[in-house]
Amino acid sequence: MTQFFYLLRWNYLRQKNLFILFTLAQVLLSVSLLFGYPLVIGKMDTTTAYYLASGSVLMGVISIGCTISSPVIANAKSEGHVDYIRALPIPRILISLADLCIWLIAILPGVFFTFLLGCLRFSVQLNLSILSVFVMLLICLTMISLGFSIAYIFSQNIVTLMSQLILMIGLMFSPIMYPAGRLPDWLDQLYFLLPFVPSANLLRASFYRHGTVSLVDIGVLIFWIFLTQLLILGTLQKEL
Repeated sequence: MTQFFYLLRWNYLRQKNLFILFTLAQVLLSVSLLFGYPLVIGKMDTTTAYYLASGSVLMGVISIGCTISSPVIANAKSEGHVDYIRALPIPRILISLADLCIWLIAILPGVFFTFLLGCLRFSVQLNLSILSVFVMLLICLTMISLGFSIAYIFSQNIVTLMSQLILMIGLMFSPIMYPAGRLPDWLDQLYFLLPFVPSANLLRASFYRHGTVSLVDIGVLIFWIFLTQLLILGTLQKEL
């Protein structure tokens, strides 16, 4: 445990100046979604409000967990930070867990403010419970782990491209801000294999009681966490 806390402290000191920027980025994105989308949609109903309120939270998590974390980790690789950590006599799982914890701490303030903005904008009521907190942590860990795996596996140029593609796919095409029934069936089924749509479903069901919490959706997120962590640990285990 001593090694783990030293890793946490090391990561915090390296990235503490980014925490405020992460929160600011999430808040600005949520403002653009919560106040911009209604201008395009026009007449709002309760279902639309739930989709926009929950979708803005998820898009903020995706933007930090996938789009921003990947280039940051890729840059750490190019600077030799990852190789330095790998050279230390530390279990590889602790390296990954420390990174996950620090980035989770960085994301949560922005999540809180985005929930608050959603409630103020649409007058929707939050349902806070142990289940909803578990769902939020699961979603954050999934997106962070996905972003990390991309950074560890691919080169820096490809990482930048893939992180932008994830944000565009999530923002423009995934049924996160609108019902999945508007998509063709084949595309709808494809999206349910990715972690983004199950995350949106779980957010609406657990925090806004719009729908039911599906064990299948939870299983999809757990699968992606295990898959991405295996890829990360496999990369960390390689010889220098």
